[in-house]
Formats: sequence, structure tokens, C-alpha cells
Amino acid sequence: MLLVGISTNDTEDDVTKLANKVCTLRLFEDEQNNQLWKKNIKEVDGSILSVSQFTLYAKTKKGTKPDFHKAQKGHIAKDLCSFFLKLLKESLGEDKVQDGVFGAMMSCSLTNEGPTTILLDSEE
Repeated sequence: MLLVGISTNDTEDDVTKLANKVCTLRLFEDEQNNQLWKKNIKEVDGSILSVSQFTLYAKTKKGTKPDFHKAQKGHIAKDLCSFFLKLLKESLGEDKVQDGVFGAMMSCSLTNEGPTTILLDSEE
């Protein structure tokens, strides 16, 4: 599962780089050789559920209410998320990439193996 946040600084170039990183990052085990971090999602024939998540940009340093000013405006974020999904589908295949409904309230479940959670940030 990918939780995707689009910031006010993100561009199509950033989205392209992150889509490439998602498709090539070696996160999976080579089960034949029992070695961790050897295969990417393509090599294990994996699939992705990509969920837009503006709340990833919540700032909570001041006060008691989250500040979402670093989250991109909805219409721009929607376009960049759509572009991101298009790139993932081109790389992995249409049937390997699912997404939620942009801006909708959804219930998603995640079983986190390992647990492994990795943050990819366009600014790093």
C-alpha cells in the first residue's frame, strides 16, 4: 500500500522520479536465496494499492489543530496523483495498480509485514 501525499512544492518531475523509485526500489526478499532487500515489485510480480493522503503533510508543532498548509490544493494534487498512477500502470501494468477515490473518505486495511514502512520524499 502506498499512502501518497502531494506537497505544495511537488512537480511532475518529482512525481516521475518517485514513480520510478517505487517501481525499482528493492524491498522484497529473494526467497530462493533467502536474502532480504534483493527484489523490486516488478520482480516479485507484486501489486500496489495507491491511496491519496493529504494528511501526511499535517504539521502539529504549534497548537492542538493540525496545519495542512504544505499539502497541495485539491485540484492540483488530484492531477499529480492521476499522473503518478498513470506512470505506475505504465511500468507495472494496469492490473497491478489499484487506487482509491481521490478526496473521498475511505476505509483501508493494511497488514504491515516486518514491519517495514519506508518514507519516500521528493525533497530528499
